[in-house]
Amino acid sequence: MPATATMLRQRAVRRFQREEGSSKSLQKALRILVYMGEQAPEAGVTELASDLGLTKATVHRLLTTMERFDLIERNAETERYRLGLKLHQLGSRAVESRTLRTEAHRLLVEMSRRSRETVSLATPAPGGVICLDRLDSPHTIITVCTPIGTMFPAHCTAAGKAILAYMAQDEIEELVRRHGLRQFTPFTITQPAALLENLQLIRRRGYAVDHQELERGLSGVAAPVLSAHERVIAAVGIAGPTLRFRGKELAEKVALVTEIGARLAMSLGRLESNPMSGARPKDAAGMRNAAREE
Repeated sequence: MPATATMLRQRAVRRFQREEGSSKSLQKALRILVYMGEQAPEAGVTELASDLGLTKATVHRLLTTMERFDLIERNAETERYRLGLKLHQLGSRAVESRTLRTEAHRLLVEMSRRSRETVSLATPAPGGVICLDRLDSPHTIITVCTPIGTMFPAHCTAAGKAILAYMAQDEIEELVRRHGLRQFTPFTITQPAALLENLQLIRRRGYAVDHQELERGLSGVAAPVLSAHERVIAAVGIAGPTLRFRGKELAEKVALVTEIGARLAMSLGRLESNPMSGARPKDAAGMRNAAREE
């Protein structure tokens, strides 16, 4: 065989070997992710190596790589690993692309027509929430506009807080630790204790309110879209001038956004037979009282 042909063949063999090795590493990494998702929500290197029949060096190398992409998180105190929030974001986006946005859009159109305000749909994401859909109102000028598909902070928006309120305590604390509580206006919540207190109030009420926390003169209300076990899937929100988010007008918007949130959850088939109980205030008097508390 000519020297050139031999050299090309050797290169092709080496390339195939590299690709095969990469494929095997990918398969091992996926085995770790699937195993942790189904069998071990938190595990150490030794445990994973033993259960999966891999070497500890291989497991450690793959975990370190996945940690760089936020697929895996490491507890610095216990040296144990758990699934990263990036997986939640990717999983949510996979579901959203098939059902959530499609189901929600017609309800957003209705909510926009009835409220005459800007309305939006948001979903959880590492570091905040993602705007999945939005309909702008011709009656409202909002200078801080979040394009569809981009992230906005969770701690100072009604939709973001509606999502945060139904996340696990450790997830909230990790988000605050990693991204902080940036101040946008004098009304922004910047203290973790104050944020947790506000989130507890949101869970009791079933809706969130933002009074000029992201932008001066802008307020909003939002309600979570919940599964049967109160896992937060998304949040629907209404935003507009603060002057239109007071008293009776605020009560009407709270009633509307909680209604739309519950109807969206029903349309997704993820709520139990009586989804309205606990997902919206019980009557008009309750709405008026809630508005007065604001």
